[in-house]
Amino acid sequence: MKTNVFSIIIVMTGLIIMSACGRADEVRIGFSVGPSHERWEKDIDYFTARIRNAGATVYVTEAENNHLRQVEQVNELLKRGIDVLVIVPVDSRKASEIVNLAHNNGIKVIAYDRIVNDSDLDFYISFDNMRVGEMQAEYLTRMRPDGNYALLGGDASDNNSILLRLGQMHVLQPLVESRKIRIVLDHYIRDWSAEEAYRIIDNYLEDNPGALDAIVASNDYIAGGAFRALEKHGLAGRVLLSGQDAEAEACRRIVEGKQTMTVYKYIETLATSAASAALSLARGEPVMNTQLSINNGKVMVPSILLSSMVSVHPENIRMTVIADGYIDEEMVFQNR
Repeated sequence: MKTNVFSIIIVMTGLIIMSACGRADEVRIGFSVGPSHERWEKDIDYFTARIRNAGATVYVTEAENNHLRQVEQVNELLKRGIDVLVIVPVDSRKASEIVNLAHNNGIKVIAYDRIVNDSDLDFYISFDNMRVGEMQAEYLTRMRPDGNYALLGGDASDNNSILLRLGQMHVLQPLVESRKIRIVLDHYIRDWSAEEAYRIIDNYLEDNPGALDAIVASNDYIAGGAFRALEKHGLAGRVLLSGQDAEAEACRRIVEGKQTMTVYKYIETLATSAASAALSLARGEPVMNTQLSINNGKVMVPSILLSSMVSVHPENIRMTVIADGYIDEEMVFQNR
């Protein structure tokens, strides 16, 4: 009887020790999301699913475009004992202080979708944003290779806005130089604001009625603001309009002939790749499929740039965003 009791005590003690070790070894990933548009809900869903399926813990915070709030939230994540921080910065430059904060706590940082400039960033994963800009301009210029063009970029503090513009101008510049295209508006829009996009296009059309042929809007949120201004002036569907992110409203506008195209990026690929990279860093393993290094103004950052994206237009919308399960068909064709 004594032997049995002793054996039970040993087994229970072993289980307690194993349980404690399991908790100590558990990987904890922090995901700090700065922006707050519709698109980011998908990133969060795919990212958290990949982390949890790997048996790790994930903590998600959303800063709603507020840099100071993002700093506070990252502090809270660090207190939770995370092993790796994955961040979508509100401000690509100001976020360098967040990288420093994490490094001071011995935590590595992955920049997700938006790079963090002027910092000792550990890793960066995104889409090829220059190519996204090229795709937007290529589609519009194929349909209308001449006329008055407006450029509505994202927030200038977001490095992706700069990359998108470089891609757009790579296509547009030869047409500008040959005087086929005239750029009549060129703005970066704070916080990617739909209201600001509306104001810019509305003011221009008030002073120049009908004098606009195409709007290269860098994402669907901006395109939504531009569309409202076009609609006010009776030009919706007549002025070409690009976008990015395949948001539900944009896809509805596309099938209704009120937005020309959007760029659909396979978000699941980005989110799962970033989650896998975070798990590897947390476990001290090498990150697979690192393609190149990108200069962020301070260091060459090991990076992955994904090319999994497609132009979405009326002819292929069912074969892309709907077939992929990104958006329900009823959401797009609800009034048709």
